Amino acid sequence: MNASNYWQLFLETGAPEMYLLYHSALKTEENHVPDHPSHCPSGYGL
Repeated sequence: MNASNYWQLFLETGAPEMYLLYHSALKTEENHVPDHPSHCPSGYGL
C-alpha cells in the first residue's frame, strides 16, 4: 500500500493509526526515489 492510500483512509476514517502509517510510508517512498530518474518515465518516484 502506498502513502496516498493511507492518506485516503485517514481522510475517510479519521483514524490516527492511518496517519501514522501514511507518514511512515511517505518517508519510505522518499528514501526509494531513484538517483537517475532519466532512465524511468517522467514523474517516476514522485
